[in-house]
Amino acid sequence: MKRRPGFILPLLLITIGFILLLNKLGWVQWVSWGSLVHYWPVIFILWGIEIIGRHSESDALYFAAVFLSIVVIIGTIWLASNGYPPSKGDKLTNFIFNNRNPENKDFNFANLDNADFNDSKLNGADMNFASMKYANFSNSTLSGANMNFAQLQYAKLDNVNLEGANLNFADLNNADLRNSVLDGANLNFVSLDGANMSGARLNGANHAFTGTSKSTICPDSKNGPCW
Repeated sequence: MKRRPGFILPLLLITIGFILLLNKLGWVQWVSWGSLVHYWPVIFILWGIEIIGRHSESDALYFAAVFLSIVVIIGTIWLASNGYPPSKGDKLTNFIFNNRNPENKDFNFANLDNADFNDSKLNGADMNFASMKYANFSNSTLSGANMNFAQLQYAKLDNVNLEGANLNFADLNNADLRNSVLDGANLNFVSLDGANMSGARLNGANHAFTGTSKSTICPDSKNGPCW
């Protein structure tokens, strides 16, 4: 029997690449994909389709399996991007944070646009893929927080302690980072266009491929993202 190549892994890699590209272009927001995690069983469906296609003697059945896999992937992404099922973060829009030192710090995929976290203790909080546009974190501590792929456009992060925080691939366009502490933080592939970083401290911070064009005010630090 002719050995046929696998196709699920290449299709998934292409899909992830397109999602990253669309997000970088601003056409897709990461919070739109909060529902996507609920569809993890689809991987087994795709795997089963691939097994059937690869073990078939018919070329037509093999290419039908490839086509069906593409349809399943597109359908899954369409459902997730339209909020089916709703992610837990959908109920947190305009959230006002009353407990300044919460026990539960899991905000992954949450919608926290305009949330008020002023003067809060969120050390080690998980905020990956969260949407936090215009959120107020002034005077808060987020040491070791995980904010990878987060949307933080126009967020207030002045006087915030982000020491050792992970903000890889985060969008901080036009964010206020005045006098913030980012020592040892990971800012790889972060977008800081228009961000105000006056007085920010980035000693030992990692900032590979960080974008700081337009009106960014650079901190007075030799380890900063722009010098």
